[in-house]
Amino acid sequence: MEQKVLTKIESVKLPWKVKIMYCMGEFSKTTTIIMLMAFGMYFYTEVCGINSGVASTIILVAKIWDIINDPMMGALVDRIKSKEGKCRIWLKYMSLPGAIVFALAFMMPELTATGKIVWVAITYTLQGMFATALMIPLNTLMGRLTSDPVERASLNQVKGIINLIPNIIVPAATMPMVLFFGKGGADMQRGFLVVGIIYAIVFLVSNLLAYIGTRGYEPLEHLAEDNGQEAVKVEQPSMGAVLKALLKNTPWLFCIALYLVDMLASSISSTVMTWYFQYNIGSIPLMSLVSTVSLGASLVVYIFLGFFIKKFGNAGTAAIGCALSIIGFALRFFLQDSSTAVLLAGNIIANLGTGLVGCTILLCIFDAKVYGEWKTGVDNEAILMSGFSVSYKTGQALGGPIAGYLLLTVPYVAQAATQEQSVLNLWFYESTLLPAIGFAIALAFALLLIKYEKKVPEMQAEIEARKAKSKIAK
Repeated sequence: MEQKVLTKIESVKLPWKVKIMYCMGEFSKTTTIIMLMAFGMYFYTEVCGINSGVASTIILVAKIWDIINDPMMGALVDRIKSKEGKCRIWLKYMSLPGAIVFALAFMMPELTATGKIVWVAITYTLQGMFATALMIPLNTLMGRLTSDPVERASLNQVKGIINLIPNIIVPAATMPMVLFFGKGGADMQRGFLVVGIIYAIVFLVSNLLAYIGTRGYEPLEHLAEDNGQEAVKVEQPSMGAVLKALLKNTPWLFCIALYLVDMLASSISSTVMTWYFQYNIGSIPLMSLVSTVSLGASLVVYIFLGFFIKKFGNAGTAAIGCALSIIGFALRFFLQDSSTAVLLAGNIIANLGTGLVGCTILLCIFDAKVYGEWKTGVDNEAILMSGFSVSYKTGQALGGPIAGYLLLTVPYVAQAATQEQSVLNLWFYESTLLPAIGFAIALAFALLLIKYEKKVPEMQAEIEARKAKSKIAK
């Protein structure tokens, strides 16, 4: 079947099949992210016996490297020319090696203490690099499938609903599966390896479905030019011009700051979640119940996302999400998680909020893209998406290691039956108070974005007028 050659990003209505297949890539990404955030540190310390400070340093260094290579990946995506498209080609060739490395990240061979540290450092860093090689093209592809803001909002809505599945299943099912495959807890290393392989297969299949399902919908401008067809030619700016344009893009900087703080707060609470339920609450199975009910309730957000965006805009919806997250975490903090009902209510409210933020942050960045092109004349969508990835990974880079380093300040004992009260207090604050503070900061950035979003239609019209004028001049 011959691939359709598009010469520009068209304002088209996407079939539901394309939306669902594209979002399978998001499903893949979310599955592995939650597994690493919620269980990575626990696996390294409780199962592999690695010191929490050492494990935190490995994660921190790997994430710093991720932050460095994200803009490099964005530049590659912006400049690549392929019959598979500038984004889809990465899904085709990076999915299998990425899945293999992810499975290896939850495998621990019989090694010396030093050997284990080296193994973790290599596998964790490599899985992050392959995740980058898939995440940035996937995020960029969303903006290339259609230029229609309503369709992009709909696509984001579908993504949010599909992402509920791993958000529910991974926290709820991982530990029961680990215990099942690990012989009831007698061989936790084997349990984590089998579960890692299962999620790696999900990762591979989901990314390939996204590749197949979006065929014919990504613009192939270079193919049109090679065939002598009329195409929209865009001169590639220098890296210096790109970086200068980024620093002048104020709403983009606000988006990055908002999501960085969001991910920092979420990462800290997710990192300590398993410990919190095991030692503070005294029931890991309850973690599955709370995760399932809380995230299941978030389905309401995704069903009515279109209403929120139409009524309050992208930035306004993100602000509401931040406010709900603050309320949920603050409720748990002030009532001290005194009952299962309080724990459930707080988590439900907080997850409603994080769902709204997660569903709108990319839309806010697309609005920032319009501002950046209007302000500087530079259109650099993949670099902008790499900034989104950087903010996400910086939050992770700081969140997980912060939780690990803080354990060094209290008398935490790995694999102990009970922990000292100071350790329990630390996990409580990391699960409630710190996320509430983080989302309060994120709320401030969301409010700053609102005034820029109101001007997006006017700026888009001016950009189109400039292009039309330039075309006539030529």
